[in-house]
Amino acid sequence: MKKASEAVFITQPSLSKSIKVLEEVTQTELFIRLPRGVKLTQEGEILHQYCHELFAGLRDLEKKLDNSTDPMAGSLRAGTYDSIGTYFWPKFLREFLPLYPNLLLEMSIGRSKAMQEKLEVGELDLILVINPRTTQNIEVNIVKKDYFNFYTSTRKKNAYSELDQAPLILMPDSFESGTALKDKLSSMGLQNRHIYTTSSLESVKELTANGIGIGFLPSLVAEEHVTKGSLKKLSLPKVPKKGLFEHTIGLAYQKSRANNPLIQTVVEAVKSRL
Repeated sequence: MKKASEAVFITQPSLSKSIKVLEEVTQTELFIRLPRGVKLTQEGEILHQYCHELFAGLRDLEKKLDNSTDPMAGSLRAGTYDSIGTYFWPKFLREFLPLYPNLLLEMSIGRSKAMQEKLEVGELDLILVINPRTTQNIEVNIVKKDYFNFYTSTRKKNAYSELDQAPLILMPDSFESGTALKDKLSSMGLQNRHIYTTSSLESVKELTANGIGIGFLPSLVAEEHVTKGSLKKLSLPKVPKKGLFEHTIGLAYQKSRANNPLIQTVVEAVKSRL
């Protein structure tokens, strides 16, 4: 409560009084008091979600009123996964935003699971993430399928002398559990390799491109470096031609906003470019 009051620049007693007034007005218990802090009740979660939608709607309304003749005037809060935010969105936004000068697009970047959670509680309007989930309130458009493959640097001098001795570089929680990876590596005769782990696919890509080891990457993440010629895909005997760990890249949004022109325009533009 102390940290919350500081965040909104009021005293703790004032915050407690405001919460009490809000619960009296709604005639609902919104918070569960705990020995150390509070947490939202189910009713509090519902109110929290609608407040996010309400404030977003107000920003959207202000934009539309200021530009009443433009159907694309408004605000849209989009969320995406770290690697997609690097290889897709910069070029897309550079081409897309000049077409709609009265569209305010707010971008959040994080893990796919976190973006999905924000969408479900109304903190985001649209997400482009890995393996989005369809729920009672969320609609999903699958845009593309992707696979993990092994890549190596095209540099003449690398940190390893022989390819069959090169360490593996990967982000363990980007595809499946560590146990599943161990089993896969064993089936391909790679279980004895030294392994470098990172917390981002971008780190895997850059370390691989700089000749530190063999990178395990989604093809879309590696694509730019492959096109530039700094990375090349390895064809290993026991690896399927398409790759491993199939996953989908998809757009998701609230079903209640499925016919929103802003969302549909962005959806169609993303689908045409990805």
